[in-house]
Amino acid sequence: MNDDQPSQPATKDEDFSGTDLIPNEQIQSLLNMVGEHAAQQVPTVLQFTPPFKGLVITSINTKTTYEIGDFLGEGFFGTVYEATDVWKNNLAVKVLKPKGTYEQVQQAANNEFTKLLTLRHPNVTYVFDAFEFNNAFYIVTEKCFAPIDSVFTLSKFTGALWVRPIARCLLQAINFLHVAGYVHQDIHVGNLFMTFHRNEMGDPESDSITFKLGDLGITKLFSEIDAANTLLNGSMFPPEFIDPKSFGDLGKTVDIYHAGLLLMQIIIGKPLIFTPEEILNGIPRKMAEQLDYPFNIALSKALRRRVSERTQSALELWNDLNLT
Repeated sequence: MNDDQPSQPATKDEDFSGTDLIPNEQIQSLLNMVGEHAAQQVPTVLQFTPPFKGLVITSINTKTTYEIGDFLGEGFFGTVYEATDVWKNNLAVKVLKPKGTYEQVQQAANNEFTKLLTLRHPNVTYVFDAFEFNNAFYIVTEKCFAPIDSVFTLSKFTGALWVRPIARCLLQAINFLHVAGYVHQDIHVGNLFMTFHRNEMGDPESDSITFKLGDLGITKLFSEIDAANTLLNGSMFPPEFIDPKSFGDLGKTVDIYHAGLLLMQIIIGKPLIFTPEEILNGIPRKMAEQLDYPFNIALSKALRRRVSERTQSALELWNDLNLT
């Protein structure tokens, strides 16, 4: 018996804050400028000047001025702050950390900006601008209300009511990335955001909510996927990353596995962390089997250890979540 099949038969139990776009000619101008600047001689060590609240910076590309606000969070590659522009849009500014030489950080900024421009979708956080200021590289995006893990603190939170609306947005974003030939590789409750649509004729925010996938910092083309040269969150390693000989090659189904982990956390209503040993032993899949129908069917299949036996696409997972 294949240990990736259910151990028992499953039983049925009953911010966005603005609308201005960057014209295509400005985008191309920025990319050309970055390429020209890279060809010039520059210091090999980046003299990084971190931003601070109240700092006013201006994009060399769009000439837009931004004022840095409160610190929002920090990841491996960058630090995120609130910001506002001259149009009074509430934005988020990601400042890339000076990891490596000037050239390496510059290339990382250009790569992420290019991916954000390429992967524009209603369920992917929207990019406004990207530029260099005082040897720091800034990427300006819409500011969402909060990451999805904030729902765990809501009183009387019922994950079964939230999971399909969240899944619909998340899986559309994943499908869009995969059709474009990209793999996100870093989908978790801190990288999926809730946002309210701005009401220009009334209150600053309406009660219309949607969910958006963010942080494309380690997103790669299918052809670039290589477990030996990939950084992943240690608490959410897919089995194929730990033991490719037993479970298959790292590829686009890493996003399906991560989506399965995220949606299971929504249903359960709390964050889940697994050790590499628990992942190799199939504990996430076994936990999913205990959920109510059809979530047990859909998520245990998405969390199978062997790549060849796992759910193969975002649309397939969406259909499984809607079994009757």
